[in-house]
Amino acid sequence: MLKMNRYFKLFFHRIANDLKQKELLPLKLLFFMHSSTILVLYPYLTIHMRELGINVEETAIMSAVTPAVAILMPPLAGMVADKIGNFRVLLSAFSIVGGGSALLLLLVPVGRLTVTFPEKLIFGLRCESDPVLSLHQEFPCKPINSDHILDIELQLETCGVACQSSLTKDQSRSLLVAPSYEIQVLEVDTNDITTYTFKTAVSNETMSNITVFLRNRKILKNLEQYPSVIRKLSKHTYFFPADHLYTFFCNGSNCSVGKMSEHPEQQGLSNTFRSGVFLKLLERKDFEENLQLYKMEYIGSSSDLICTDPDNEIITVNASVNMDGVNTSLNLEPCARTCLVTGSRKRLCQNAKTTIELDTSLTFWSYLSIRVFVGIISGTSFAMFEGAVIAILREHKADYGLQRIYATIGGMISSPISGWMIDYASKGKSYTDFRPIFFLYAGLKFISGILMLFINLRFKKAAVSVISDVLTVLRKLEMIALLMSCVVLGCAWGFIESFLFWLLDDLGASKSLMGLTVTVGGLVGIPLLVLSGPIVKRLGHANVIFIGFIFYAIRLMGYSLLYNPWLCLVFEAMESITFGLSFTAAVTYAAKLSTVTTDTSIQGMLGGLYYGVGKGIGSLVGGYLIHPIGIRHTFQLFSGTTLVIGMVYFGFYHVYMKKHPSQGTDITKKDSTHSPKMEKKAVDETTDFHLDPPVVYEDAMCNPAYETTEVEDEPTETISANEDSKVNSH
Repeated sequence: MLKMNRYFKLFFHRIANDLKQKELLPLKLLFFMHSSTILVLYPYLTIHMRELGINVEETAIMSAVTPAVAILMPPLAGMVADKIGNFRVLLSAFSIVGGGSALLLLLVPVGRLTVTFPEKLIFGLRCESDPVLSLHQEFPCKPINSDHILDIELQLETCGVACQSSLTKDQSRSLLVAPSYEIQVLEVDTNDITTYTFKTAVSNETMSNITVFLRNRKILKNLEQYPSVIRKLSKHTYFFPADHLYTFFCNGSNCSVGKMSEHPEQQGLSNTFRSGVFLKLLERKDFEENLQLYKMEYIGSSSDLICTDPDNEIITVNASVNMDGVNTSLNLEPCARTCLVTGSRKRLCQNAKTTIELDTSLTFWSYLSIRVFVGIISGTSFAMFEGAVIAILREHKADYGLQRIYATIGGMISSPISGWMIDYASKGKSYTDFRPIFFLYAGLKFISGILMLFINLRFKKAAVSVISDVLTVLRKLEMIALLMSCVVLGCAWGFIESFLFWLLDDLGASKSLMGLTVTVGGLVGIPLLVLSGPIVKRLGHANVIFIGFIFYAIRLMGYSLLYNPWLCLVFEAMESITFGLSFTAAVTYAAKLSTVTTDTSIQGMLGGLYYGVGKGIGSLVGGYLIHPIGIRHTFQLFSGTTLVIGMVYFGFYHVYMKKHPSQGTDITKKDSTHSPKMEKKAVDETTDFHLDPPVVYEDAMCNPAYETTEVEDEPTETISANEDSKVNSH
């Protein structure tokens, strides 16, 4: 309990002391704005691409190419910034241009149209020695199983006559909206003709309402006025309802489509009944008529069905149609008694929707071009921003983790707000409206650009030989291992960033829930960021990065097992470790291994490898694996790979790198001039910094903004007997 109280005191003590540094307040505000801006838009770009009809493979390519192309700019921008020294105007310009260019994504047209078929199939039921269901393939049905009898619940809608006739397109369109028609029945035995007149309840306006057009979707609906609408049952077959004239009867196994007046003692089949249907082999005429036929094997408890039609009558239909303002009479024959029944599409068909490609090339290349441009601008801005942060922290001996708290708070607030804005703007619309978050992103970018003009970088000296200084830092084995680990961690982060919301979208999660995922990770992450200095000091940079590997593996495996989207919040809480803590350790580790004049270049390279190369590889590989093995197995594969590589990094560090440490510089050390003697002494003191005693100055290397009270409270825990002797020798 006493130890817990001490950690609480340390927690608030570090925050309070950091807030006393007034010169860091603009930096905190910039961290808040910078993170708010990114998390307003970037988490939702994947589902925005999906809304435009960009498929998973194309999404993977974009998510890979965009950072891969943009990777060149952050290191170059970092070198330019190091060469300039005070680069705040350039940083501000990149921020403002990045916000404005993102609005161009709203101009990208939809590339694919998703067509959703009606939920019910409409069959024509007729007699051909046995009952047969004919399905017009106007909305193609891919059969679920062609080798077995499928049980389906059918609804008897109406009965009438179906006539075959080869009409022109204009005649066909006019017939379907004819106001009335006559059915003539000739009794062959008596030569009597009976005429029945029927009126329809359909118009051109009614016909247009059966298709709902949305921004990227088209929803098809059945015209459900079954007893009063003329409709097509095949390419050349037209159905004319004759409600209350015909119905479908079954007496045991004997069935027929008969006149109600002929069977007063019998009742027609119940409106809803179960039947077993079997896919029939098609003849040539069926292919020509674009039909799919099913034989009815049983109805209810009756099997071995027999269905007969009377052969002593001739049925014709006469319809008056209006063609180009002229009334014309159309005669259709031969006709046969037929009923309409409906059944669930999902019981017989594998496909509930289809995709129509519009101009996919235009959508893909325009979106990719804009994303690459935005990525270059944003990547450059990020590299320069991180360089500015490190420069300011060195100048004021401040803690990087404590500044990142405000970035976390910014993301916690902005991401759920943007999710709520999307849900609110999409209310009442049958598509997702992303426009509010694009405008919010541009506005926040503009404000950030203005704020960047007020940061003080006058103290930052211009580098004399940037390239040679950077190459010197890159020769360090620890730096190489760190950059490689950032690529792998970036792969895991990039895959989650690109396809977690895709998975949640499949699970039916709201955009508000998606935004809440960032808030949960931020809430848990704040304590870790506050204590990141002591944690890194106690465990070491490499060990903290390894913990990031472990928790990435746990997160990825957890997502693969999700079926309730709300449970993702459990694993999103771990982002405080995988990204917040481990990336903070990586940034401070890189700063520790670099020099004052190479800070921006190295941070640009680190960010480029993490957010660029790593994210690109993770998005590309993950996107192409989703189609063949499924999104859940892809998450599992990434989990296993991340765990294995993390263990390799951990083992290599402890077996080799820890015993052969690279020389480093303190992240808080100012750029000052030393005499050769002092420089030699500095080299001697940092040659084996893993083993040096944690006196106040050296301990600040692992713990920026280090306070002496943290050592004084725990002298026995931080200085061993052997190290104490080394202190005395100094």
